[in-house]
Amino acid sequence: MNTFKRKALFTAMVAAVGAAGTAEAVYLNPNGTGQVLVYPYYTVQSTNGNAWNTYLSVVNTTSQAKAVKVRFLEGKTSSEVLDFNLFLSPNDVWTGAVVPSSSAAGAPGHLITADNSCTSPAIGLTGVDFRNYQYAAGANGAALPGTGLDRTREGYVEIIEMATLTGTTATAVTHVSGVPANCSAVRGASYVPPAGDILLPSGGLMGTGTLINVNNGQDAGYKADALEAFSSVAQYSAPSTLTPALDSATPPISLVVNAGALVGGASMGVTAFQSNFAGTVLPGANAVASVYMHSAVMNEYILDNATGSNTDWVVTQPLKNRYVTNTAAISPYTATLTENGACETVSFAYFNREEQGAAASGTDFSPPIPGTPANAICWESTVLSLRSTSGASSTLGSTSGILGSVNTTAINITTGYQNGWAVLTFTGTNATTTGLASASTVPVAFNQTAPAPVVGAAGVGTFRGLPATGFMIRNFNNGTLSCTNAAGATGACQGSYGSLFNHSYRNTILP
Repeated sequence: MNTFKRKALFTAMVAAVGAAGTAEAVYLNPNGTGQVLVYPYYTVQSTNGNAWNTYLSVVNTTSQAKAVKVRFLEGKTSSEVLDFNLFLSPNDVWTGAVVPSSSAAGAPGHLITADNSCTSPAIGLTGVDFRNYQYAAGANGAALPGTGLDRTREGYVEIIEMATLTGTTATAVTHVSGVPANCSAVRGASYVPPAGDILLPSGGLMGTGTLINVNNGQDAGYKADALEAFSSVAQYSAPSTLTPALDSATPPISLVVNAGALVGGASMGVTAFQSNFAGTVLPGANAVASVYMHSAVMNEYILDNATGSNTDWVVTQPLKNRYVTNTAAISPYTATLTENGACETVSFAYFNREEQGAAASGTDFSPPIPGTPANAICWESTVLSLRSTSGASSTLGSTSGILGSVNTTAINITTGYQNGWAVLTFTGTNATTTGLASASTVPVAFNQTAPAPVVGAAGVGTFRGLPATGFMIRNFNNGTLSCTNAAGATGACQGSYGSLFNHSYRNTILP
């Protein structure tokens, strides 16, 4: 019943904003489908010498064929390491896996797929290696953290619907008995479908990411973030181009829902901010960044010695490289890019399960990066490695405890706080003052006791914090157990397992 009420409330609120004049406004869809999917993390790094793989899926839940851009971005500066065009048949599912290209240390990520859906260019049976061309070129300082292929081993993924298809193009990519009719018709570095075959994007994409380490006995999955109403126009581009991207939102208008702002003792409250963006950064980037803007990130952790548990937090900042270069940082960011990253200051407070609290500060963030603030996260996809000052997690090296990330910040949790919850707050100068400002904002207040929304006066809106998404992943290791297989035979097995949970957030929005 509560879920129904919240969805009904969201629907009513969107309708109210539409009545206020919004024809299209990008937003994070709570129903999990959209025109754009953001997968917060992929990895092929190793833990205890055992490599992670990342499995990806994207589902076309509509009855129309679609053309989408699939883009892999490495985690230090969000440089593109691979992209291609994917053509989805009606009701189609495409799957792929990111694996290490070889067992060599620092080997690049490598994409494989056994899927029949058309791609341009074609992905052969042996797959394709990730590439370092974009960051090796060094634009905006992207080469500063190094130019090796090892940077391609972890990052995140974006999938963007470019157009709905009709006509001969739709026929060519639609499956007949499980196989597309004619993939060769849509391939070529400069191929663009006939104008009459390109229709407006219609959404309906959903997707999952699965992180699996077979030899460690661990597997965890997540749903991709779904951005709806991303573009009111078709944005088809040839596979040799870098567009569309997350900064291509058209028009540059966002709808941000700030739930929990109760009015007059109401049982449920929502304030929506219809924001129209302009500015130095592409307005479309500001629109998408606003739906990810949070002043704090919250989640649980566990570091129990009895189960050898570890906890990693993935914090990915889509679009950070649109605001940060080696010479400038545009608000809400404060720090410029160096060889050690663009380090934004944060605070980290944690609480055990009995309400006791503490705060990590100074040398509690380790290892400190020379010449950078003591408490900071520096990369565009950072993995926070939570560690106890005693026990198994205290002996971890320079990589994160579960995912083996090298884009990591270690946070030491003091004795007596082996499990509980924590809050990461963005404390950078621009994150806490100027933030991300919109050219105009129309707040729409809605609460359970007042069914008629209240539409506020237009004005400048400010979103404080940083754009962030991600999850917490934790593991348990119970050692050697006695297990019975399907045939009834008993033997030894390893009791290793894990799970993954999306972050919760705090928002600070000033209309």
